[in-house]
Amino acid sequence: MIKNITVFGICMLAVSCMNPQKLMTDPSKDRICFGRSGGFTNIPLEYVLFEKGQLFKAEQDSLFKVHKISTKQIKLLDSLFTKADFEKLELNNPGNVTYYIKRIRSGSEREVIWSDPSENEPVRELYNALMKLTKKESL
Repeated sequence: MIKNITVFGICMLAVSCMNPQKLMTDPSKDRICFGRSGGFTNIPLEYVLFEKGQLFKAEQDSLFKVHKISTKQIKLLDSLFTKADFEKLELNNPGNVTYYIKRIRSGSEREVIWSDPSENEPVRELYNALMKLTKKESL
């Protein structure tokens, strides 16, 4: 009896732990990818925020969990996406240091790319709020 319960528990644990790499390739999972690339060292910095608030740092084709963000922070991000009119935004201005935000929702993908001289303040505000999530303090 105990052996059966142990085996069942291990099976349930294995099924419930979803690999972050599978989350990245699953088109049905909503996520926001953001970061920057270029500059003197050209070392990219990328984060991925999944729909349930799990925040990961992407490094060399691997994801490392940073922490989970609150529902309040997710709602604030949604309002910033609305304020920036992200779904209609046409911004593709790469530069020496290129910043980007990519939002994947319901299988569709929307990405904006800009550099420092960009004048789009709502996008900068959204990016800064996303980067602030990478720190332990809240928005």
